[in-house]
Amino acid sequence: MKDTHTMGESTPICRCRVLYLGSAVPRQSKDGLQGIQEPLRSLYPSEGAIGAKGIDSWLSVWSNGILLENVDENRKQVTRFFPIESLHYCAAVRQVLIPERGNNNPEPKFLPLDSPFARTPRAQHPPIFAAILRRTTGIKVLECHTFICKREAAANALVRCCFHAYADNSYARQLEGGSGSGSSNSVYGTIGGKSNGTAEGWRSRAGSTTTLNSVGVSRQAINGVGDAYTVKNRKYQHTD
Repeated sequence: MKDTHTMGESTPICRCRVLYLGSAVPRQSKDGLQGIQEPLRSLYPSEGAIGAKGIDSWLSVWSNGILLENVDENRKQVTRFFPIESLHYCAAVRQVLIPERGNNNPEPKFLPLDSPFARTPRAQHPPIFAAILRRTTGIKVLECHTFICKREAAANALVRCCFHAYADNSYARQLEGGSGSGSSNSVYGTIGGKSNGTAEGWRSRAGSTTTLNSVGVSRQAINGVGDAYTVKNRKYQHTD
């Protein structure tokens, strides 16, 4: 039986069920973890997931970008595609309240899942995947898109897959600039038919949170190896 999650002969690097909360423009800061704080505070309710209103969606990472799929009120399928080169920063985080001396109402902070304050799973505050992406049409501002995930593994997988897709894309562009060959050797599926399409050479990795920014700096997890991201045996990561 043909896999319904494939596009032609290609498959995404990973595909996760998410609740899409929308996007907001970061104004105070646009870089790193600080850049997602203000947008997340405006999009994610202080009471947590119980008060969250969003769109039930599927989010998948391909070698050339991020695909968001959902249906509108008329049951019509809606898709949005974000080219991987538009990615400025992404992270898997959780809302936490850090006690402050002399402050009975500390401001919520969104910290990486591998940080000491956010490491403990809590049903009230599920893992969040946040991605700062640059608009490709109109005024090309940066926007922080916010997604609630069901499990930490899903949020971590999205970050790691974005990292690999961004790195592969950057490497391919360097090769094109240097040799003019114009061909990409990515082993991942590409929307639009530019990939070689098979899953033959897919790499298997495992780990926890990685954060990525557009200058190519990654921060590996400090809590060892986990089940955040695994692709093997010709199967892509498909998780809730």
